[in-house]
Amino acid sequence: MLDADALKQLSQLKSDIRSSKEFAEGRVRGSNGKFGFVVLDDGREAFLPPPEMERVFPGDRVRISLSDEGKGKLSAELDTLLESELKYLVGQYVQRGQGHFVQPSQNGLSRWIFLPPKARGKARPGEFIACTVNRHPFKDGKAQARVESVIGKPDMPGIEHAFVVAQHQLPERFSGAALKQAEEIKGRLETLTAERGDLSDIGFATIDAESTLDMDDALAVTERDGGWTLHIAVADPSSLIEAGSPLDREAFKRAHSQYLPGETLPMLPPDLCENLFSLVEGELRPALVLHVDIDSDGTLGESRYEFAAIRSRHKLSYDQVSRFVEGDDSAAPEAQHQSLRSLAAMSEARAAYRAGHSLMMEDRPDYEILLNEQRKIERIEKRERNIAQRMVEEAMLAANICMGRELATLGRGCFSVHLGFRDERMGEVKSLLKEALPEYAEKDLHKLENYLALVKHLEAHQEPAMHNLLAVLKRMLRPGQLSNSAAPHLGLGLEAYATVTSPIRKYNDLHNHRILRAAAEDRQPETLSDEQIEALQQSLVNGRQANRALEQWLYSQFMQNKVGQTFSGRITLVNGAGLGVRLDDNGIDGFVRLNNNKKNLPEFDGKHLILTHNEKTYQLEQPVTVKVTAVDIDKRRIALALAEAE
Repeated sequence: MLDADALKQLSQLKSDIRSSKEFAEGRVRGSNGKFGFVVLDDGREAFLPPPEMERVFPGDRVRISLSDEGKGKLSAELDTLLESELKYLVGQYVQRGQGHFVQPSQNGLSRWIFLPPKARGKARPGEFIACTVNRHPFKDGKAQARVESVIGKPDMPGIEHAFVVAQHQLPERFSGAALKQAEEIKGRLETLTAERGDLSDIGFATIDAESTLDMDDALAVTERDGGWTLHIAVADPSSLIEAGSPLDREAFKRAHSQYLPGETLPMLPPDLCENLFSLVEGELRPALVLHVDIDSDGTLGESRYEFAAIRSRHKLSYDQVSRFVEGDDSAAPEAQHQSLRSLAAMSEARAAYRAGHSLMMEDRPDYEILLNEQRKIERIEKRERNIAQRMVEEAMLAANICMGRELATLGRGCFSVHLGFRDERMGEVKSLLKEALPEYAEKDLHKLENYLALVKHLEAHQEPAMHNLLAVLKRMLRPGQLSNSAAPHLGLGLEAYATVTSPIRKYNDLHNHRILRAAAEDRQPETLSDEQIEALQQSLVNGRQANRALEQWLYSQFMQNKVGQTFSGRITLVNGAGLGVRLDDNGIDGFVRLNNNKKNLPEFDGKHLILTHNEKTYQLEQPVTVKVTAVDIDKRRIALALAEAE
């Protein structure tokens, strides 16, 4: 037995060892294996061995001690769990002998989590389930979960949709209070429209896809000296859905209408967004009406807005309007002929103006996913954007640019901003420019005029080297985001931009209507806090992730019987392992792995994202022909091979 002095010496030794270690804080990142990593606050990354990874979850914030393994590599030993965000997960119920577990679907969480007997509810092995985590391995020695709901069996029609909705916790049902408020709006709608000036004589018509029911804008164009006046009537739910009301809270939680393959999760109850607020042909509806003067050279002139009532005269489809503009007068009602001709001329002028003064979005095809009775993909139809879609897009952009300016002047609103290159990638950006375009390398590329000049230069010089440089630089851009203060949208090449044309589909548009109405009534509007803006942004990101997850699952199933078939595609990703390719026919992404043979590894130029293999060079946006070699539905992966390599 140790005496007091020995115990004191041992305690001092432990303290000395501890004080000699380097401690750091960071967040756990999982892997496909049993090991993980800790991404440190200072940007470094430390390896987390399997025994340590067993004690934490991906996303946990931890304090660790660091060991230098040489060659710049660090390993981590857990010291303290600072916080854990994993409270909810979905996965498949699995049984091995007497053990019952949930196999999580979360990226980076590759181990099963124990389900105690009293925590299994009515779930059965094989089913997909939603669970809460009720024991953390760092605190309790062993992770445990409790079944909260059964999502369904793997062979249930639509299980993919149900699983993704549960995984991303997308709201499916409206609260009783929200539905009650929606019922009350029916009685208030007629009174509101009767009190407003009726602007139906302008001759509005909606232009949407044939199947669209939530029609939130109608257009008319009249000629004036030196150009046109664009009139846009936008559905006006803000006048009847008060900030902070049950419907408003539900809309804020959703942030936008979620369009999943074969299913829509609307921001507002269907009777509101598809009927009472929708600009239905022949029905009087409340509207925010924008009037934008546009000169014959495409320059935006004065704009004004008013809250009124309108009756859309016609429900037109993109196909109808395209056929009319291309010369088929019978495709559209005669009463709309002059307005549509003016809209076509105006949109052409605006497109030419934007091509010279701002930035144009890439004109990529759309892919419509059509499902069968089992809610699997029956076919995918590639749809090139037609002239009517481009006409409507120009009208919406003009309206949103003008209202973005208006809201910037008011100093309030929810703005769509794009701040250009990621700060952490600016070193790479500067290095590339010093090599190819040194005159741009030292400019502040966060400034609109400098960024605009750079992109315009690259677009005007489309020889292979410049084309690849532009493609590489685009991979270093930040995503667009929402902001409650005006800032440039570098992606569009604009000083300020805020959307107002989809208030029954997007909460930021609904909020901007409230700002405009408060200004018209000379009163102070309610504003969104930074935390609310961040919550809206996170909901939008979550929605995009859900849509991608569902599509990739359905795509994997769809491609399973196409192994061996050949497709044309375009390179969208280049790294040391191979090439990401998007197929032209259906928009599906797959991966060409080229580093399998250690005797014939590809050469990868990470700076320029160029890969050389078998004396052939590959880079972004390059067309290739590929063959489907394998499909892993569980991992949602589609493996491809270069057909020309055979």
